[in-house]
Amino acid sequence: MGGKSPANFNEEQQDEPYDVRRLHAARKQSAIMSMFDGLEPGQTFSVILDFDPGRLMRQCEASFAGDLVWVCLEIGPPEWLIEIGKRETAR
Repeated sequence: MGGKSPANFNEEQQDEPYDVRRLHAARKQSAIMSMFDGLEPGQTFSVILDFDPGRLMRQCEASFAGDLVWVCLEIGPPEWLIEIGKRETAR
């Protein structure tokens, strides 16, 4: 079984986005990073953010390099909807 392209990557997406707006500002990034760590290859999750995700995206790219799939579904302000996933590894 090969890897999925970003176009069909959301087949295994969770139904409801995780709303980090309710978290304290200091916990938002760590919550998202933790959720990514819990993904299996090919899985995704969506998050609703109340801050520009540029810095978070750069930090995720630096930490997760080739494993990260990042798709901005809604561009804010006031909120952003981001789909984050872990690429399947080639077999």
